[in-house]
Amino acid sequence: MDFLNSIDQAMNKAKEVFDVACKKTGEVVNTQKQKFDVSSLENKRAKDFEKLGSLYFDLIKNEKIENESIAELVAAIKEKNEKIEELQNEILNAKNKRICANCGAYIEESSIYCNSCGAKVTIEDEE
Repeated sequence: MDFLNSIDQAMNKAKEVFDVACKKTGEVVNTQKQKFDVSSLENKRAKDFEKLGSLYFDLIKNEKIENESIAELVAAIKEKNEKIEELQNEILNAKNKRICANCGAYIEESSIYCNSCGAKVTIEDEE
């Protein structure tokens, strides 16, 4: 009988250890899920800040700005936008392409009509 009691006690102890391990595993999984949720929310918040900044920039880019820090950022963004546009135009010129003034699609330099929107494209549209 002692042998059966020992096996029974060992089985009960093993079950307790298994239950504790399962509980700990559940806690770890839950913590990892919470960390993932935090990271996901932080990324969404960063996108919201980016969108807010973009919207604010569009509102004030042509206004006189009193705050020096904001004015410097707006000027830096405008400068980068100009450089980006310049580089994009260089790329288009290298590929014999231009941008449709109506819809912004890339079209062949020799095109008379935009392949995307159908608008008539003239050389004056680029200027």
